[in-house]
Amino acid sequence: MGTPVYCFGDFRLDPTTRELSRNGEAVVIAASSFDCLVYLVEHRERAVGKDELIAAVWGRSDVSDNLLAQTIVRLRRALDDASSEQRCIKTMARVGYRWMLETTVLSSPFVTQAEAMQGDSVVDDDRDKAKFHPHPRRVRLSLLVSLLITIIVAACYWGWQAVQIKPASTPMHFNDGTAIVLPAEVRAPDDWNWLHLGLMDLLSTQLREAKVPTESSQDVLNLLNQSGSAQLASFALVVTPHVSLSDNRWHVHLDAKAKDGRSWQAESSSSDVLAAAHAASDLMLVQLGYANGSSKSIAGDSLQQYMLRIEATQLAGQPDIAHKLIDNAPPGMRHTPELAFVQAELYCAEGKLELCEQSLNDLRTRVSATENPVLRGKVLTSLWFPYRRKNQYAEGEAVLDEAVHLLQGQKDTEALATAYLDRSHLEFYQSKLDEATLDLGRARVDFVLAGDSVGQAKVDRAMGEIALRRGQFGTAVPLLQHAYEQYQRMGMRQLLSSALDALAGAQKLSLLYPDELATTDKFWPFEQKHMDFLDNYSRHELANTRALALADNGRTSDAMALLESILAQASAEEEATLRALLYVNLAKLALDREDVAGALQWIGKAMDGTALAQDDDPSDYGEAWYVNVIALQRAGKTDELKRTVTAMQAWAARLPKQNDLVTIWLLRAKAAQAWSDGQRDQALQQLKSAMAAADALGTPETIVDVGRAYALTLLAAGHVDQAVAVSGRLSDWTSVDWRAAWVESCVLQALGQNAAADKARGRAQQLAGDRRLPGGVVAMF
Repeated sequence: MGTPVYCFGDFRLDPTTRELSRNGEAVVIAASSFDCLVYLVEHRERAVGKDELIAAVWGRSDVSDNLLAQTIVRLRRALDDASSEQRCIKTMARVGYRWMLETTVLSSPFVTQAEAMQGDSVVDDDRDKAKFHPHPRRVRLSLLVSLLITIIVAACYWGWQAVQIKPASTPMHFNDGTAIVLPAEVRAPDDWNWLHLGLMDLLSTQLREAKVPTESSQDVLNLLNQSGSAQLASFALVVTPHVSLSDNRWHVHLDAKAKDGRSWQAESSSSDVLAAAHAASDLMLVQLGYANGSSKSIAGDSLQQYMLRIEATQLAGQPDIAHKLIDNAPPGMRHTPELAFVQAELYCAEGKLELCEQSLNDLRTRVSATENPVLRGKVLTSLWFPYRRKNQYAEGEAVLDEAVHLLQGQKDTEALATAYLDRSHLEFYQSKLDEATLDLGRARVDFVLAGDSVGQAKVDRAMGEIALRRGQFGTAVPLLQHAYEQYQRMGMRQLLSSALDALAGAQKLSLLYPDELATTDKFWPFEQKHMDFLDNYSRHELANTRALALADNGRTSDAMALLESILAQASAEEEATLRALLYVNLAKLALDREDVAGALQWIGKAMDGTALAQDDDPSDYGEAWYVNVIALQRAGKTDELKRTVTAMQAWAARLPKQNDLVTIWLLRAKAAQAWSDGQRDQALQQLKSAMAAADALGTPETIVDVGRAYALTLLAAGHVDQAVAVSGRLSDWTSVDWRAAWVESCVLQALGQNAAADKARGRAQQLAGDRRLPGGVVAMF
């Protein structure tokens, strides 16, 4: 059979004859550069880590990164691949290198002399050893015969294995999909039922460690629970494990089927079920064309076996059983840090904030960075969860920076990707959008290397939120929609909620109100949409999102009732910030319904505390100040209004950096005070500046809200022509937003276009729903 020859651009690469040519002329390169080229081309479907490439080319691990880098530089020169362009070999930051050129695989029509004489060379080596190192005793004829028979039997056995295993000449490509492992079919006593999911998780981990992109067990279970086997055909490879116990011996059989119709089988047996599973997995990897790795026998590894049982109960959605297994663990493993970390993660998943934080901090003191850097890195990454819930961003930054530093030197790409992703969230909350984007790029690379498509979808969602913050709505909404669809395809119910929350927020700011409500319909009501897995904090956040969508679609009574019901359930201690936001939302709705007294009551509760003031994102607190000012202005409380605006200015001046939304809220608050003081020109100038800032920000929601205030105040001051111009700025949204339609109606009325004004007023009332439109033109701020 011929051997592979690779063609790319003007080049032809023959690994067997060790020849590289360009347009028929030989290209001379060093042996190490040639070996690097061959390895990168053969593994072109993925990025190759530096350590992996060093081991493959030099056969040892003590080669410096600098030598590898110099080798790559020489190779790029030979290929005319400029470092700035990287057409052929792309540097993957913090990972290694990847072959980029489109490559055609041909077949060499001959077998080299070295291949033809490979068997003879082995015999000759043995003869040489016998010749120069004779044994002092004569070997009896019977022993020679036995040895010969043994060699013949062994040769036949390995020949049979080669036929049965049929290793692929090149690894199976996963360019258009990933692999999944289904729950195992178990034929054994009931106390071994945990293998149904435990073996599934073990095999998934084995495949990922061999660089096969494999979905997590939780993702697969969610997919099966949601759509059964209907989606299985979309995956590149589906592995079905079968395990049985017979005569005290375990038999593990693996069936693998590819999307293109190919299939493979592997089987192994052992007195230890995990050892049998590892052996079967290794055989399967050989068939797929992947090195069988360095899997070790894990016979008697009771900790790993027990951990798999706990993992199986978690995947099955049985946290109570998982807790019992942890509590009843054998004495030898009960106090191991690995088991303690599983328990801490379980607390976090259940929303038990205090137990989560306490358990992780205990582990932080127990797990050494030198003895177990990966576990410590995971512990530090998980600590970000309770810190985030309590808005302790400085503490979160410290643990995430340490986690990233520790995990960068390890081989667990998924753990590093998670740390990068969580650190991007921290940077996003602190408005460090450029830093967050860089960390998301790093996370995506590592999620790709780990074969974690759900992780990649998490990156998409985070990138969508950044685009949203930057006002790039044409980018944000599709990214968030894609992330949601990816979670939906994989049945990732626990991630659907965050994707839907972000998507609804993007649609709200884009004034896509019907879409916003439809998005919340996907999780509301919780009981009917099977969202029972959510912790209380997440449920309350989503309920608030639902209330906002109801209000945006003209159902303010329903929205206020829902917000009040959330307040009745939300914890005053653990959800103080959320409760403050609920008060602000209630005050805004009260103002929309011309209930000034109610607005003053709600906003007073929001300002009576430090929750919003301590939030690292000042925009929510800025809005609370503004709502307080407007409520006071409409109530005619002039003196209190002045004091509040002065206090708001002092607070804004102390902010470490300018916030665009805070700037807009403050300008509008100053306009309200100036108008109350009779300084109309000054009020209009402040609103003009707010309108310019809103335009620069580019958020439709902000543009319409500020535009309504500016246009109506211009009309109240008699500046009809200027009001017409502002109304024209809002004209794109008169069919979807009641505020824009109301401005149009008022402007048309001022122009004497009564019929058109009545039509616009009717459209505004329809969009406003149960809101009460003002009786006439009044100044707004």
